[in-house]
Amino acid sequence: MADVAEMDEKGVQLNMLADLSRDLLKVAERIQTELDGVAFGTITPESLSQVAAAEDMMDVLALDLSRGEGELTDWHQALTEYEAAWHQVIASLGERYN
Repeated sequence: MADVAEMDEKGVQLNMLADLSRDLLKVAERIQTELDGVAFGTITPESLSQVAAAEDMMDVLALDLSRGEGELTDWHQALTEYEAAWHQVIASLGERYN
């Protein structure tokens, strides 16, 4: 039988993951709104590599936080950088989509 401390720790971890998911969902919704009408075929692989790198960083930080390591400010910074990477992708498409 798990003790109360273990159960509390799991509850805190679940709440943390839920909070991280909500934060990411808000950012994803803003990005999705910006990408409305953009054909993904027009986005260069080079542009998407910056987005992929930002996603990788978010994955690492989310995993750290779920284990009780890392800093929440780093997570929020990673979300900001992820959103900025998508803004750069959109800007790289030029006047067609602005």
